[in-house]
This record gives sequence, C-alpha cells and structure tokens, in this order.
Amino acid sequence: MTNPFNKFTSKLNDTFDSNTCWIPFFISLMSMGLGYGLYKGVIDNYLAEVVGMGEFYRGVAEFFRELPGFLLVFILALLYRFSAEGVFKIGGLIMLVGMFLHAGLPADRILVTTAICIYSLGEHMQLGMRNTLSLEYAKEGRGGRALGFQNSIYQGGTLAGFFIVMIAFSFIGGEKSFRLFFVISALIMG
Repeated sequence: MTNPFNKFTSKLNDTFDSNTCWIPFFISLMSMGLGYGLYKGVIDNYLAEVVGMGEFYRGVAEFFRELPGFLLVFILALLYRFSAEGVFKIGGLIMLVGMFLHAGLPADRILVTTAICIYSLGEHMQLGMRNTLSLEYAKEGRGGRALGFQNSIYQGGTLAGFFIVMIAFSFIGGEKSFRLFFVISALIMG
C-alpha cells in the first residue's frame, strides 16, 4: 500500500520545475489561504456586531472593497518593472498592513472601510499573480495541473481557517476575540 502523502509529493515534483522556488510559493499560498479563512470567517460578524454597519454602510464598504480590483490595471501599470514574484510580495505586504489596521484601528466605519480597502488592494494584486507564478513554475505541458494544485492548496488553507473560526467562536466571542483573529491572521500571513 502506497503512502498518499508520497503520491501527492510525487505528483507535485512531476508538475513543477525543481529549479524554481515553487515550494516557498506553495507555503505562502497555504498561509495566505489560512489567514484569509480566518479573516473572512470573522469580518462579516465584526462589521455587523462591533462596527454596527447596516445594509447601506455594508454596501459602501463593498464598493471600497472592490475598488482596488477596478483600479488594478492602473496599479499594475505603475508596477510594470516588477516581476510577478515582486508584485505578489508587494501584494502580501499590503494585505498585512490592512490586516494589522483591522486589529489596531478603532471600530469606526470610515477607518474600518479604509482597512478593508487596503487589505483588498493587496488581495487583488496577489490574485492574478498566483496563476502567473503557478504557470511560470510549472514544467512544460503541466500548466493545468499546476493551476489545480495552486487552487487546492489555497482553498485548503481557506477551509481550515473557516473551520478554526467555527470552532473558536463556539466557545468565545466579543470585540477582543475579533481583533485577536485579525492579529493571528496577520501573523500567519506575515
């Protein structure tokens, strides 16, 4: 009987070029996915329960959450001299700043919306770079498989984050626990 972990690592080694840094990239994908799962698992309740955002203000926050995606073409044009790895790393740093702002800023609608916008900018920057880097690190003819592995690693981390939030909030609650999750998410992403 073969070990499923060995079979999985064998498939990864068959998919990715050993002369690239795909292993650290995948570790960052797992940690970013886990951090995102923790963040996304608490942000909606935080906005409703702590910040007191109703329907209208949630709509405003969603506008500013998606604004970086709309502006992304211009932002990437400014960063044209950077490699995909460079843009991915810059996006990660911006996400980290946004997450620490969530943890440290008062629960004011404008400040929280600003933190959401900053976090979202980094997230949008990384979104396209994940696919680009997966294809760049893949062996010839293995691009589809590389994208599948990349998505599964990221989504696995995200699901783990959601599961942790579900278990943790069965036992704890309150504004301090939301902020604790923002700090933990930032530390994992960092």
